[in-house]
Amino acid sequence: MRIMPEIRPRVVLFSFLLTLVSACQDKVAANPAEWAYLVTPQGKILVKLAITDDQQRKGFSGTRDEDWPADDGILFLNDYDDVREFWMPDTYFDLDLHYLDSKFKIIGIERKLPHHLGRDPDRVPRAKPFVSRHVLELKHSSKVSQKLKEGDQLRFESPNPPPQTK
Repeated sequence: MRIMPEIRPRVVLFSFLLTLVSACQDKVAANPAEWAYLVTPQGKILVKLAITDDQQRKGFSGTRDEDWPADDGILFLNDYDDVREFWMPDTYFDLDLHYLDSKFKIIGIERKLPHHLGRDPDRVPRAKPFVSRHVLELKHSSKVSQKLKEGDQLRFESPNPPPQTK
């Protein structure tokens, strides 16, 4: 079977994600979300993978500060470079966005996007549009986030994080 060139990147990404998700299945049984470790120059962080449109739309919306560890993040995975636009409805803490290329190198950062309760499109803070492949979202208060800089290379190390203790 021959895969059409425009479909090939999606097949490769899907295969990678399927392998990664399969390896993460022993994360908290009550929470079916996918998790992985992301290695930064400052050490490993635990990231929730936002792969589907619904997961990406939700992001940190509705997540209370006390319900999310300071240095854990959300990794928005995409199969092509595009303009990434974020808005912060129903967020309880300020956020930092780290824009990544296809090899998980940080190519741009937007810091301290203000939190906002509510969904009024005219009042919800928005990030500046930025062309990237993936996006790492972290709490602005994260010590790891504060140390990350453009040019830093990130990578997956182990897709088997320990069970969450909450």
